[in-house]
Amino acid sequence: MAKRVTASDAKNNFGGLLDDVATLGRVDIVKHGRLVAVVLSPRAFDSRQGPAEEDPRRTHMIPAHLARRARVLEWPSGSDDE
Repeated sequence: MAKRVTASDAKNNFGGLLDDVATLGRVDIVKHGRLVAVVLSPRAFDSRQGPAEEDPRRTHMIPAHLARRARVLEWPSGSDDE
């Protein structure tokens, strides 16, 4: 069963929220009595999604051939990173 915490408690005790998620697998966050977020541990998330190999959208957001083309080979002149 998931633990329910208020949004204020989650904000003020974020470390405790992470500990609860690691222990319980899921924590529901409520605001004004309404569920606004669910925080899942990686194990709980993966069990809901299935293995990454089954869903190609989870392995990479951009196809590999397009990702290679998108890499910056040379910084444009006049950039802030010079």
